[in-house]
Amino acid sequence: MSSVALSLTFAVLAQLLNALIVLIDKHIVTKTAVSNPVVYTFYVGLLSGAVLPIASLGIVHAPDSYTIILSVLMGVSFIFSIIFLYSALKIAATTDIVPWLVAISTVATFLLGSFFLMENLPQTFVPALLFFVMSMFFVGHFRFNMKSFFFIACSGILFALSGVLLKILFSHTSFIDGFFWSRMGNVFAASLLFLLPSCRQGVLKSTKNMTQSAGFLIVLNRVLGGLAFLLVVYAINLGSVSMVNALSSLQFLFVFVLIFLMRKIMPAQFEHEFRPGHVAHKILSMFFILVGFFVLFL
Repeated sequence: MSSVALSLTFAVLAQLLNALIVLIDKHIVTKTAVSNPVVYTFYVGLLSGAVLPIASLGIVHAPDSYTIILSVLMGVSFIFSIIFLYSALKIAATTDIVPWLVAISTVATFLLGSFFLMENLPQTFVPALLFFVMSMFFVGHFRFNMKSFFFIACSGILFALSGVLLKILFSHTSFIDGFFWSRMGNVFAASLLFLLPSCRQGVLKSTKNMTQSAGFLIVLNRVLGGLAFLLVVYAINLGSVSMVNALSSLQFLFVFVLIFLMRKIMPAQFEHEFRPGHVAHKILSMFFILVGFFVLFL
């Protein structure tokens, strides 16, 4: 299998995991004691430190100043991207958030990648990108209020920035070093949140009131998140960050299918996602995604 095909395979698998992750995120910020987006982000960022045992194996090298700067910038952009994402998840439907997030982050990655990375993309990329974005805007119904749209726009742009910075980091250092120090960047950025009195009080309060099931979900979600991140970074390392991020459009397809399967098991959480008149639009949106996916491989 070529490096490009391998890169895209890892990217598709990562989006399947990301679809499951965002559904768990939605449950955590709306149905558990860890409902504050900043507090939940602190836990998520801190759990990135689970990679610390790798350092004891002697395969991680001390970072130079450029690696430190890139890791910190990437960590800060990623941490703030998920703060905005969790804030949106608290007030809007999952199947409305994911399309807009993917559309904005895909376009932003394409622009940032073209400017900073001078990526040579295949001729089919732009037509495929148009199908992806069309599907996202079509399904969004333009039903966001300005607050929701602001959260999603900021999250998408910052997520794109973190992906581009990650690609730059991998071009500067080895895969293991890039993976490890990018995780440490998340830990550093999360630690800065703890300096905020409101976050610190929220962490102490939610830790005291957290149930075992909520704690288990947070840890499980971070395990899945770590695996998805590993797949994404390996895909980016092998191929184009713009192409990898364009395939995040598949995340909506996976989210839709998972919600459809779970709507009877958790009706209070997901039944409202299938409002009258909207299902047909979402199915048509998935058709555009599949067409874009086909065009990308022409």
